[in-house]
Amino acid sequence: MLVITELRNVPPEIRPFVEFKAAVEDRKLDEDELVGVLVIDTTTSYIPVFLKDPAPMHELEKMLAAQDAQLSGEAKTALARHVKK
Repeated sequence: MLVITELRNVPPEIRPFVEFKAAVEDRKLDEDELVGVLVIDTTTSYIPVFLKDPAPMHELEKMLAAQDAQLSGEAKTALARHVKK
């Protein structure tokens, strides 16, 4: 599952995942920035995808594969509107 929203609307229980990912990427967070939050089915794991200057789709898929996860068709279609091919 994928949810795309402005950072200000990310629920407090998911916010630490976003802040951690931002720290790893040395990214300054902006409350107006769009962020995609991927929910890994049957887990409580969340993978943020920053949609301002996002990685290409193949890099996102590679990152997910390293975590034994993959995009659903619906999530891939939604992300494709925001990321490079």
